[in-house]
Amino acid sequence: MLRSKKYGSYLLVLVFVVLLNFWLPRLLPGGPVEYITGGGEEGAVFLTEAQKAAMLEYYHLNDSLGSQFVQYLKGIVTFEFGLSISHKAPVSEVIMDRVPWTLLIVGTASVLSILIGLLAGLYSAWRHPGRTDRSLFITMLGISAIPEFLIGMTLLIFFAVKLHWLPLSGAKTAFLRSDDWLDHLIDIVRHAVLPALTLTIESVASMYLLMRNEAVRVRNEPYVEFAAAKGIGSFRIVSEHITRNAALPLVTLIILRIGFLMAGSVLVETVFAYPGIGKLLQEAILGRDYPLLHGLFLIMTLFVLLLNLIADLIYPYLDPRIRTAGRGDRA
Repeated sequence: MLRSKKYGSYLLVLVFVVLLNFWLPRLLPGGPVEYITGGGEEGAVFLTEAQKAAMLEYYHLNDSLGSQFVQYLKGIVTFEFGLSISHKAPVSEVIMDRVPWTLLIVGTASVLSILIGLLAGLYSAWRHPGRTDRSLFITMLGISAIPEFLIGMTLLIFFAVKLHWLPLSGAKTAFLRSDDWLDHLIDIVRHAVLPALTLTIESVASMYLLMRNEAVRVRNEPYVEFAAAKGIGSFRIVSEHITRNAALPLVTLIILRIGFLMAGSVLVETVFAYPGIGKLLQEAILGRDYPLLHGLFLIMTLFVLLLNLIADLIYPYLDPRIRTAGRGDRA
């Protein structure tokens, strides 16, 4: 019963997002034709009337909103959103060309922020209360208050402009003169360093704060104090008692945090002109590219819902008490 309610909530969220996905782009001022023709400014006409009519007909922009909504639902069911207005290519192809770049920086940032945040949180909790704990806590609070675009701009100015250590923008060097795959790999990694580092810095503070607070709570539990009284070493107490019991409630939050990183990539990819999903979303919004917006919003929503579902499915296996409670509810 409880599980069916949970799945029902996922379905309601998906229905709400599907409706929002259709209406939100159409609430933006202007439309695709206005954007292409320069917003109606004098002398900024790039399409003939016949071309405008053909474009409006192909994308059903002359139809009623009801007819447009039906076409939109057909595209969702068949996962076919047509041609992107700005890229003149199928929406699915445009998105799939950008997905690997976002996965590269988001995946790297997720691994680094989780490792650094959890280890720093454990160390801070073990030193609680003390000067080390307070210093780490204040530092992480300060980092969490800095907007990610400001972090990105600071790194860009320092490492790319001042020191010339890393590239300014893009995902790889155009027309790189090398046939060695290792040179191309190094080039891709150098371009990904700053975006991934920005996302890591922006996310590591939240991971630290979550782990520290949970570890401090677990450290004050009687079984931890009993283990210390028995003379068990500090390393075993941290690894066998505090880490295992503090990490369980954080599994769901960590998985959800990966979804937030995907959303945060919009600003980061814009700052570094990194050609991922975030930059593509910005381009689609500016260009009023309705088909591309529909595809991007749906993909990002499904990704976040999938992460939520994974968290809900694996958590009972990590904490047997959840399974026991579930069987008690069914009984």
